[in-house]
Amino acid sequence: MLSQRVIRTASSAKANSLASCIASKRYVTIGSMSKLDNLDAKKQQFVEPRLGYLRAYDEALKLLQLEQNRLKSEITQLEAVPEKASLLKRKKIQLGYTVLENHWKFNSGSVDFATLDPASEYAETLEAMKAKRFNTVVVPKLVKLAEFYQIYVDAFPGKTAQLMKPKVNVEVDFQNTNWEACYGQPVPPNWALYSPKVTINTHSSKPGKYTLVLMDLDRPSLSSNSIQEWCHWLITDIPVTNRLTIAPGTSPYLGASTIETSGLTGTSFHPSQPSEPAVLPGTVVLPYIPPHPANSNPRKNHRYLLTVFEQEGETPVNVKLESIREEALKLRQGELEKKPWEKDFLGEKEESMNFIERGGFSTWGLGSKYGLTVAGYAFFTSQWNLHTPDIFTRLGIHEPVYGDFPKNPMDTVHRMEQATLTTKSALLGDKLLSSLTLKEIQQLNSGKTPLVPKFKIPTRASIKAEELRAKHLARLSAPKAPAKGAAATAAKAKGGKKVVPGTKVPTPSVVRVNKLPRLNTVGSVAVVRAKENDVASTAVGDVTKSVFQKRGRYHNV
Repeated sequence: MLSQRVIRTASSAKANSLASCIASKRYVTIGSMSKLDNLDAKKQQFVEPRLGYLRAYDEALKLLQLEQNRLKSEITQLEAVPEKASLLKRKKIQLGYTVLENHWKFNSGSVDFATLDPASEYAETLEAMKAKRFNTVVVPKLVKLAEFYQIYVDAFPGKTAQLMKPKVNVEVDFQNTNWEACYGQPVPPNWALYSPKVTINTHSSKPGKYTLVLMDLDRPSLSSNSIQEWCHWLITDIPVTNRLTIAPGTSPYLGASTIETSGLTGTSFHPSQPSEPAVLPGTVVLPYIPPHPANSNPRKNHRYLLTVFEQEGETPVNVKLESIREEALKLRQGELEKKPWEKDFLGEKEESMNFIERGGFSTWGLGSKYGLTVAGYAFFTSQWNLHTPDIFTRLGIHEPVYGDFPKNPMDTVHRMEQATLTTKSALLGDKLLSSLTLKEIQQLNSGKTPLVPKFKIPTRASIKAEELRAKHLARLSAPKAPAKGAAATAAKAKGGKKVVPGTKVPTPSVVRVNKLPRLNTVGSVAVVRAKENDVASTAVGDVTKSVFQKRGRYHNV
């Protein structure tokens, strides 16, 4: 039994921690989950645990009750003093911390912060809980993983993790994700077809304006022969007071898909197009373009960094794309002498999407030029998969393939030519690459045509051989009878528990995530050249010309 002296001297901080502990969902008897009658809705409600089951819990409830009574009396006194409104707000939040149901709802993730009334005491308590979780859990994990992925080195040069600790909570979620924070999770490109839901939470009632930018930190560039940053999304002058949620939307450049993608799950999941265009706050400088990492050998994992900058004062950020384009073109003057396959391809679609402007600045350069301060950030990773060529097709842009060309290109060029013909004639058509069998993927990668079995005249010997082969296959597929002594062995399940003879011992089911197969350089080039509207279907480079026009040059090399 706790002494009265200990109860009287217990601080509110300890009471809050105690309430958080005993309301945690880790304890079965505390705040148990009771399913409602409507199982389809999968709703859950908080159930008060019964008293007298755990003595420590009963004593903790008494302590919380004393703390609640003390806080209520202090709140009553402060309500009569308007000058102490901030202190009154803190006391009300402390009182909300002593309510077990608040902790249970927050820990179970059943709170929809977008629908909360910001002026209610309940919302203020949950916002305080979220701010505490952000500072104690999310920030350390985000900083650690940002260091691991070298975000500070590449995006914020010269800055350390201590200086770049985020002050604003930035949540990024796609249609099939529900993350507490986005810090390096792998996202297949087809999951990010449409712009994500972005929530900016400043944990402050002070209004401010912010700039959002989404950058690919690992985009290869033939023009500069290096890896550069490339902007997928840029919005300035976003007004935020405490919390703002940017609804998911589509890209104005994304065309309709001619391939049926409904019903796909797992890695092949395709999000559904939003019914209405998203109303984006602020000024959209560069509309959203979905991630489309190119196929490369060796494989390249792209990092996509979403940074939220805080603007100074009420002055709008005027990003001039014309000046960015002029600076980028000055750096690319040497491209005039380069051959088409030695520089980044720019067609009509690429020009309409401002490809030059998107690759003409960096994350840190944008902040330095316009006097912006990094307030928060989130990042995810992505790499090429079998659905990425469809994204290039829907955007109407050329799909590059990166890799070192072999010293003897004769065999490789012929394999690419054969794989292109096979892709056009038999494999693709109106199908997704992911719908191809593993054998067909191997045919693409090898560049060999599928073998058609030759017709043979049946004979008595061949008919007899087919009958024997059928019997052998039937014998292999038939269930095996239990061997002698197997009944005694099967009478014991795993762990030594006895089982009634004749009953089936359940085997644990193993859930496996099917990974999509990958195309090599030959298969990827064949898929790109098989597209009718891609420039690669008609363009021929020097290496290909030399193979077909001067074939003897490469013999015996």
